[in-house]
Amino acid sequence: MGEEASAGPPPAEEGEVPVVPETAGAAAEDKLGTAPDEAALDGPAPAVDAQSGAAGTDPVAEDDAPVTDAEGAPVPVADGDGSAVADATDGAEGQQGGASAEASAADEAAAEMSVPAVPPPPPVELEPLPEDYVPVKDLPPMAEAFGRNEEGKPVPLHGVESLFLTGTTIELVGLSGLGPDRVMGEVTKEVLLGDIQFRGAISDFHALKARIQAADYEPLLIRIIEDDLYGDGNNFEIALMREAGDLWRSISEEAARRAKLLELEAAHAAAERAKPRSKRARKVKPWQSMGSELDIEEASVRPRREPIRLVVQRKRREFHQSGVKLADKDAHELWNSSQMECRPFKDPNFDMRRMEQDVSVQAVAPLRETSTQSSGAIPPRPATTQTRALDLDEDAKRELLQRPRNTSGSVADFLERVRDQCEVALVQNEITNVFRDDLAALNDEADGGGGGSRKETLVSEAQSFTHLTYSKNKVVSAIQWLPHRRGVVAVACTEAQSHAERVARMGRTAPAHILLWNFRDPIHPELVLQSPWEVFAFQFNPLQPDLLTGGCYNGQVVMWDLSTEVDRLGRRTAGSGGTVGGAAKGAESGGSSGAAKAQVDLTPPPSAPTGTVSTGGAGAAATGGGTGSGDPAGGSSADGDAHIPVVKHRFMTDTQFSHHQVVTDLQWLPGVEISHRGKVTKLGEGSKECNFFATIAADGKVLFWDVRVEKLLKKGKKADDLLDLVWKPIHSVHLISLIGMDLGGTRLAFDFRRLEHGMFFAGSFDGELVYADFIKPEGEENPDYAKSCLQAHVGPVIALERSPFFEDVVLTCGDWQWQLWQEGSSTPLFQSGYAQDYYTAACWSPTRPAVLYLADQSGSLEVWDLLDRSHEPSIRVTLAATPIMSLAFNPMPAAASAAQQAAQQLLAVGDATGVLRIMELPRNLRRPVHNEKKLMGTWLERQQQRLADVGARQPARVGARKEAEERKKEAEAAALAEAAAREAAAKDAAAAVAAGVPPSPADRKDRKGQHPAEFDEKAEQEYLKLEARFKAQLGLLPPEANGGTAF
Repeated sequence: MGEEASAGPPPAEEGEVPVVPETAGAAAEDKLGTAPDEAALDGPAPAVDAQSGAAGTDPVAEDDAPVTDAEGAPVPVADGDGSAVADATDGAEGQQGGASAEASAADEAAAEMSVPAVPPPPPVELEPLPEDYVPVKDLPPMAEAFGRNEEGKPVPLHGVESLFLTGTTIELVGLSGLGPDRVMGEVTKEVLLGDIQFRGAISDFHALKARIQAADYEPLLIRIIEDDLYGDGNNFEIALMREAGDLWRSISEEAARRAKLLELEAAHAAAERAKPRSKRARKVKPWQSMGSELDIEEASVRPRREPIRLVVQRKRREFHQSGVKLADKDAHELWNSSQMECRPFKDPNFDMRRMEQDVSVQAVAPLRETSTQSSGAIPPRPATTQTRALDLDEDAKRELLQRPRNTSGSVADFLERVRDQCEVALVQNEITNVFRDDLAALNDEADGGGGGSRKETLVSEAQSFTHLTYSKNKVVSAIQWLPHRRGVVAVACTEAQSHAERVARMGRTAPAHILLWNFRDPIHPELVLQSPWEVFAFQFNPLQPDLLTGGCYNGQVVMWDLSTEVDRLGRRTAGSGGTVGGAAKGAESGGSSGAAKAQVDLTPPPSAPTGTVSTGGAGAAATGGGTGSGDPAGGSSADGDAHIPVVKHRFMTDTQFSHHQVVTDLQWLPGVEISHRGKVTKLGEGSKECNFFATIAADGKVLFWDVRVEKLLKKGKKADDLLDLVWKPIHSVHLISLIGMDLGGTRLAFDFRRLEHGMFFAGSFDGELVYADFIKPEGEENPDYAKSCLQAHVGPVIALERSPFFEDVVLTCGDWQWQLWQEGSSTPLFQSGYAQDYYTAACWSPTRPAVLYLADQSGSLEVWDLLDRSHEPSIRVTLAATPIMSLAFNPMPAAASAAQQAAQQLLAVGDATGVLRIMELPRNLRRPVHNEKKLMGTWLERQQQRLADVGARQPARVGARKEAEERKKEAEAAALAEAAAREAAAKDAAAAVAAGVPPSPADRKDRKGQHPAEFDEKAEQEYLKLEARFKAQLGLLPPEANGGTAF
């Protein structure tokens, strides 16, 4: 018992206050003259609770805990009155005499070492944690005080410059206090400019004088660059813009806040550890699944289908009849051969246990006795009954209407009760489309109806257009539908020539044409727009459709005004039916406004086969012009060409201020005003103005133009005098490629919903995708407009188009594949596999969010439905034997409903021989499936998650690849070393054999083990002899080595 009593308390855990056992306290009381507890002296010490940290009885306070030395012996401690208190150590096995002797010795030692007790320190109140406290380890990583380039290397922030400061400069500007503990300091402009003025060119701040003066905040911040962060040898960096300075301050404040939080966390953790275990706050761990919920789920019974309802009913008069009893019976017991043809049997392959639920409901339909009296009629005429409608007299009506509320038969109460129901019915009638054909969707394949005629499932050609003079054997470079006229489409035809051929004929007059085709006349164009150079991109003004602008091969931009041609064509069609006289009259009426109006020329191009009536413009048409040698009244195709109106351009840009290479794309910017610095001002909702458009060319420039050319006329000039007019762009953006050269632009893509932000995409001839800002920053004359430049394709980007349903998703197409990009991402969301043929055109479906259309050089049209499959096209149709060069969908009004947009969808396709085909799409390609936009959004989210997962696994894959390469190198080195060792051993063995030294048994065993099994030792000896003879013949060994013989 003594050993158990002296064993002392169990060791306390970290941060826990030791608890005194009851035996020790009882022994101390015994030595002070207090009656000891027999249970404490005779019995073992009570066990300490593992959870609370206290003994079986009340815990002893910390001030009453005994003090022992390293060996466990008690050390006397004086109490507050100066009296000594001793602790009991190893007992005397319960003997009273030994305990008394030990107590007296302890009293003497305590008297000698009596010292005043030190009062405990007062409790310290901890600062509470903030209400929005989040552990520092759970906070997001702090922002970096520097930026990173595309390679991930640190670079200074925008508005920050790195520089090297000498010790003298640091002392002069007051930065000597900076160091590892304080890396940032403030310096006023006055001090820096004073240092520059005093020290001149030798000042470290001399190169930044202008930027220091232009800094937009005071004082300026200077930071220490640790460990040559940027690799330029500088040791300091200065923030010259408020944005960078605010970022530095926010980072410093956040670091200080987190350091304070760490101190608070450490103080609270220490205070929590100092508490007894019973008073500590328990940390509830999150529940971890061990599979019990699966066991519960398997043990529970839940219905997995709709219950089978059985309704048993009978007439009321049959209730309570004698001998009738309802009970369950099996089918084979009720089988009757006279009434049932098939005998029931139990299927051994099918066994299903059903849970039955007996529910009975007794209900009787209400009975009503009615009678009708009708007059007889002669068969087969039906009986008829005629009654007079019941009506109230005027007094009864007045009394009924004047009844007060809350009375029987009140009309006001009735109207109040049915008011909500009437409003719901009226609203439902208002929003219901009474013209909707509910039966049209019954056979829709997209909704799972299946079937449909062959015409409804195939892409069919509705019409085709070509002209022997203007478009045959030419390339349809661009297609545009007229936004205000249905059934009219315009195409630009260019020569199928290489760049060398175009350079060879440069300087010769070779006018190009844009043809306007009307579905009513597939033979003759409705209008021909003449251009001095070939047009590779053009577009109608979306809000003023009579204005048309196009980009030429030499970089100039031309504009046509068709406002006078619309009236003239109407009169020509209604009057003379397309004769020369009608055309001349129309030209005369259109020429009265001078050169500012569109000039009409009825002369066919130089390649026309016949000479016809020609005029020199609107003025010449008014005076009668000249006459041709052909018969205007003839009906031949040549005579028909003579009556095709040829409209010359109204304005042309000056060569000096235009592009210097071919214009590849043109985009109108509706509803905005653009300043000379590219700043965009919205005109407001419902604005009908569209005066600006942008062009991109292979010279690396994006130019913005204003079509209000009359504003450029000098004062005192008339509108007819346009000789001195110079049409210049109002804003220019210069783009740089990845290799630092001019970006050879091919396509533009603006976000028309957020034009005021100034961001746009551009594609290049080198397959680059550029994300740029066309707004010129303040204070910069030659800014870098490109925000990012990514290598998307290996060939030219032939298509760049935003999704009409997801404004941040962009389609790019080039070489043999197409890609989907998301704005702000450096990697494509999705990229297709490489096709067999080179792609030449691509576009989104205007009505289906998940459908794309692509054309290739083989003359085929591919339809990709991403919800159906993404590894191959869903439909592939061959439309022509020559390459397809352009695609364009017919536009639908913005106010058109989804059903109207999907009613008929036409796709214009232009090939490399000048043929324009109008394709009609089937119903399953023009009508979206149910929730297609939501499904496509989910598909895009999956692609984003896939990219995030690939990016997260990339470091591990790189590490594994490096390890595999290292293992491969080690294996190769080991193989080379082993081969070298074998070769050396073979040489040594051959030399030994040549010298007549027989190999040892161990060598023979080793060589035998190294060679395959079929080569035994005898064969090895023969080989070595042949080798020695051959070497002796070559003179590599003396003849004696071969026994003195030679060949």
